[in-house]
Amino acid sequence: MSLDHWVAVFSAVISFVGLLLVVLQLRDTTRQRESESLVELFDINRQLLSLGFSHPALFPILEDTKTADPLWEKRYLQLWLNQLSLTYAYLQRSVIQPDLKESLERNLADFMMMENAQRHWQRYGLFYPASFQKYVNGILKKVEPPVTATQAKSQ
Repeated sequence: MSLDHWVAVFSAVISFVGLLLVVLQLRDTTRQRESESLVELFDINRQLLSLGFSHPALFPILEDTKTADPLWEKRYLQLWLNQLSLTYAYLQRSVIQPDLKESLERNLADFMMMENAQRHWQRYGLFYPASFQKYVNGILKKVEPPVTATQAKSQ
């Protein structure tokens, strides 16, 4: 082999090593973005919970009681719904690992089981993206108790 061939082979090897380094950096960058996304989501959740603890009037809202102040309920549930919409957006973009994704989906489903959250969703759900509406409505269909034969006859 001549010197030209050795230079070409050496250049190819260096290019391949460079390409591998770029792929590794992209993978690390993706993991970093995933971590930052999770930190952001958990930080907002922490802020919302801290708000609840610093204002005892918000406890009845999360306890799903009928004694909650309607204005506080509307505003606090709206904050939570906006947070859940953001969480859903992260889930749709698959920025989060599957095991954490499942946990966040369960949190959203658990929140939507509260009667006050369902009432709030009925009033303000149309303000959210269609994909989020479809997702939440799917959760609500799972939450609804099945219609009994006597209920079906009365309708």
